Amino acid sequence: MAAFPSAVAMGLDLGLSLLAAHLIGDFVLQTKAMVKEKRRPGILILHGAIVAAVSYLLVARWKVWEVPLAIFLSHIGIDFIKTRLGKPGALAFGLDQLCHLGVIAALAWLAPRWGGLSQWTEGLGQPWWAIQAALSGFILTVYTGGLLVGFWVQPYLDEIQTAIGVSESPFTHARGLTNGGRLIGQWERAIIFFFVAIGQPSSIGFLIAAKSIFRFGELKDRENRMEAEYITIGTLMSFGWAMAVSYSTWWVVHALV
Repeated sequence: MAAFPSAVAMGLDLGLSLLAAHLIGDFVLQTKAMVKEKRRPGILILHGAIVAAVSYLLVARWKVWEVPLAIFLSHIGIDFIKTRLGKPGALAFGLDQLCHLGVIAALAWLAPRWGGLSQWTEGLGQPWWAIQAALSGFILTVYTGGLLVGFWVQPYLDEIQTAIGVSESPFTHARGLTNGGRLIGQWERAIIFFFVAIGQPSSIGFLIAAKSIFRFGELKDRENRMEAEYITIGTLMSFGWAMAVSYSTWWVVHALV
């Protein structure tokens, strides 16, 4: 890296680190229990502290305490407002994430104020940027994608509940693993991310074919037609999201290297 990095380089360096830290803190280290109990001040503060700690570690400007402090205060502030005013759903989720990204963008714009680059970038160079971009893309593909697909298919799930006259998900008491569907979706998107990374997108077709074979019994059963269509729609949304984010991620990674 240059001895005197430009303002753009400093902003990009800080922005990539904060984005990766945010995604790790919000989608990897935040448990379902923490999400459900976030109205409790202790849980909210704990979550904000985790995001701030990961930010401090990745930003690696050890004397710059203002950045993790800003992340901590803004994160708990945004999440506090969301838990008190926001109705759970895609809109609240989107606004919440936009607010967090706005804070990250503002701090990246202010990066020249603190000067220099992170210790990781000083030691590893621009490949560190590519590593963080790849990590962020992986989390967006695998973890964030699962939440978004859940929001997108909710109207179809509501339609099924109305049709069969139940107030809970028809899959609640279905015979299967408790988190089987979620884990299958995560592995599918992770495999797609890997296939795109190694330049083998044609292999995704085999993944789609394999899942179609496993679901054949449900698709041909007229009694489960609505449920089968619901699963198929969710699968296509999941695959589409994974492919779009994976290709975008690796385009950015190649541009940074």
